[in-house]
Amino acid sequence: MKFLEEERLQIVQQYEQLKLDNNKELNDLVALAIEIFDVPMCIISFMDADEQLIKCKAGINITESSRENSFCKHLINTKRVIIIPDTLTDERVLNNTTVTGHLAIRFYAGAPLITISGHHLGSLCVLDKIPRLFSNKQKDMLAILSRQVISIIELQMGLTLIKARNSELTLQKKKTAIADRKLRAFFNSSASCHALINKGLKVLDFNNAMAVFTKRFYHKNIEVGKNITSFITPSYKEEFMTHIENAFEGKRINKEILMGDGKDTGWWNITFKPIRDEKGNIINVATSATNINDKKQQLVQIKAQNKLLFEIAYIQSHEYRKPVASILGLMNVIKESNYRSGKKCFILMEKAVKDLDDKIRNVVNLISNYAVNALK
Repeated sequence: MKFLEEERLQIVQQYEQLKLDNNKELNDLVALAIEIFDVPMCIISFMDADEQLIKCKAGINITESSRENSFCKHLINTKRVIIIPDTLTDERVLNNTTVTGHLAIRFYAGAPLITISGHHLGSLCVLDKIPRLFSNKQKDMLAILSRQVISIIELQMGLTLIKARNSELTLQKKKTAIADRKLRAFFNSSASCHALINKGLKVLDFNNAMAVFTKRFYHKNIEVGKNITSFITPSYKEEFMTHIENAFEGKRINKEILMGDGKDTGWWNITFKPIRDEKGNIINVATSATNINDKKQQLVQIKAQNKLLFEIAYIQSHEYRKPVASILGLMNVIKESNYRSGKKCFILMEKAVKDLDDKIRNVVNLISNYAVNALK
């Protein structure tokens, strides 16, 4: 029973958020109950863990009372209407302060408010300061009114939940729209060309770079719904179809190709990526084209630089050695002769220096030619 009471209290807390005191239909039912049963007081209340919370009332000026001091606590575990014709003769409420105090309640009739899910929220009760009898027909009518009360309350809860859900959906829609705009802006600002293609080879989406790409190379305006092969050169079409068929089979393709004609010829990195749905089925293929001409040129320059460095290193390690060795040898001879060597020695020295100078000029020319070619 403890678990059931905790569950009931959670439901009460949810319904407690409703603003029911100004609900016209409930106030009309309270007034109707007073008229039907000819009593001065009527209350619609919820019962939480410690208090009886008054939601709608007439003829009585209270907003809440303790659960322990409430007549309606006896309705929590029953589906029946409870009648106390005279509170002074009923041991359950005989010493209750609402009986002995200024309210001086002498008559009570209450019907439980039970949700469609079977949870007890509270009660609909009528009160009087004089004892009275309550017929079975009146009990049935009070039960009918209590069911009408719970119908109105649950309708109000449903409308509140719908309104909250709509607000949540509206907010989520705004957030999604903002995210979509940001994503679209990023998509369109990309320097790479992107297109989304379905199994029928129809274009589903593309970015600005792809539109510029197809206009530049194929002199056509790419459009959603058009066949992607309309924007592929005949020489590349067979290779393209092979790649896209492989992509729809689950393979991711990444290729570098030389594309264009004349001055517009350049290197492009082409990719084909399978796009799957939430079940893992391939439904589309995203294809991208990124200009890598600068990268290719850099690689060519790097290769040229490496070749130049290799040639210079070869000259330094092989061709410099002979004239340098000759010069060093001749210097030793000159030193041994106390710097009085003959003409032949100096002629050989001159030849070795000239040979070394030629090698140095060769290196200088290699570097100069590379610099000139790099600027072209």
